Amino acid sequence: MFYIIDTSKLEFSVEIIYIIGGSSAIEGLIAKPIIDILLEIDGCCNVTKLLNDLKMLGYGEEISSRADDPLRLLLAKGMSCDGFAEKVYLLHVRYLGDWNELYFRDYLIAHPDVAAEYGNLKSKILNDIQNGVIERMPNGKPNGYSQAKFSFVEKTSAIAKQEFRDRYKPKL
Repeated sequence: MFYIIDTSKLEFSVEIIYIIGGSSAIEGLIAKPIIDILLEIDGCCNVTKLLNDLKMLGYGEEISSRADDPLRLLLAKGMSCDGFAEKVYLLHVRYLGDWNELYFRDYLIAHPDVAAEYGNLKSKILNDIQNGVIERMPNGKPNGYSQAKFSFVEKTSAIAKQEFRDRYKPKL
């Protein structure tokens, strides 16, 4: 399958909790052929060791990170400043319950009008990149596109968490 990750090289157990799907999970939304994966870690995880092990699996390009509480990482496989490989994966590393991506995806599925608005934003951003208004790879990192979508995603995720309260509440 396209989204299988070989975890046999990892020296500890991790749980691939959800295949998010990204924009490709939303019918009619423009999307690149990228598989978004949510990797859940617990508070005992040695994040430095995890990152080193994930690099051995090809997740070497750190798209974005937030080292504050809670830690949030976005790692890429098959994506570089030179472009995209045939298969591209985005690995969202999150602590238990930090699942904005799932709420965002579900909200867009349930609200086609908001999905259309998001699609229009994505088209505008791509146009701005083509016209040099937004830099796609600032500082050599492929994250200009994601940064431009950030406020829309954050606002919509907050609304979605209210509408879908406890949908993804961690089972302890």
